[in-house]
Amino acid sequence: MASHPRLPLDLTDQVILHSEPKALATCALVCRDWLPSSQRRLFSKLRIDEHNCAEIVGYLTSATPNLSNYVKHLYVFLWGDIRSNYSRTTANKSPLLPLLLPHISRFTNVKTLEFDGCRAFLNEHWDVTWTDLLAEALGPFIDQLTISYLTFEDLPDLVDLVSSFPQLTYLTANDLDIAEASHEYSNEDQEPYEGSKVPPPLLENLKYTSASSFGSGLGPFLSWLAAGPQVFNTLYLDLDAEAGDVNAGVDLIRAAGDNLTALFLAFDDQWSLWEGFEFSVNPNLRSLTLRRASDLGNSLVEILGSLKSVEHLSLGGVDEMDRDVWPGLVDVLTSPSFTSLVQVKFYVSSEDGLKDLASEIFEEYPDFFGKGITVFALKRHHEW
Repeated sequence: MASHPRLPLDLTDQVILHSEPKALATCALVCRDWLPSSQRRLFSKLRIDEHNCAEIVGYLTSATPNLSNYVKHLYVFLWGDIRSNYSRTTANKSPLLPLLLPHISRFTNVKTLEFDGCRAFLNEHWDVTWTDLLAEALGPFIDQLTISYLTFEDLPDLVDLVSSFPQLTYLTANDLDIAEASHEYSNEDQEPYEGSKVPPPLLENLKYTSASSFGSGLGPFLSWLAAGPQVFNTLYLDLDAEAGDVNAGVDLIRAAGDNLTALFLAFDDQWSLWEGFEFSVNPNLRSLTLRRASDLGNSLVEILGSLKSVEHLSLGGVDEMDRDVWPGLVDVLTSPSFTSLVQVKFYVSSEDGLKDLASEIFEEYPDFFGKGITVFALKRHHEW
């Protein structure tokens, strides 16, 4: 019987790596050699909700081969994905994490952990007993943590959770709420964290979005991060003054100092708390995005003037800026501080004004725009 030539394993791995998720199950059935790579790819991400939790727990406690070793990214809807469940009245709203915790240590290769509380539809609090169990099972291994739409009883509960992962390098905190916050929906001073926990020392990437109308701000949490031993090089800060987060966010940028290389910044700030803010303490900042440049008013030019060597600059909502700002903006972008510019992106929030604004500005400042590093594009506020 003639033998069939086999493809090199590194080649089959590349085929599987670039296969669509629906094709991976078929790849696993091609031959025995393709099975391990297909399973690693197929089970590298696992989303657990009320529909599959019982089945996954049953699998973890069975005697069948444990594919949980392949999971690198674990996403858990703490009370089920109520947000997308059209039958919310009949959905299972009991917490799923207690069902998983006795077996979660079987996920031996998880590096990325995400918790989604769907708070807008089910406002339940984080259970502090979960923190210790997670720290024991996964604490030393997690380097990326995302916590979204969760309510914590008080600030130390959130601090305890984040500090439970000493190897953390990426943290995403979206729309969190502190039930016993020292303020609610006003920019008054908040009580600081007074415990002994410190942020993970390797934490260098933070993505933070202030709470919407469903939650309070986390200014003291940001201040805790700013005072920690870690050195942030990437910050994504979507800050809301009504939640009391703007001042703490500015402190966080200052604390990053010359380590900061990339910054996305959005101020929903009717009190102009950014006045006097500058980037002189961030001389190595290379990439800067301001979602709504119009929010900064005439201070935009002054703030940009404090930059040293930025290479990529993106300004959103430029069609909403006062036209009187443009001369100063062009002057600062042509100053010696901006000789390092590689690309400037001006985002217009209205399709109607895109072509007209671009042509007018190009015609008015031909020397700057003739350099070919500037792009006008459409991006509405909800698309950021």
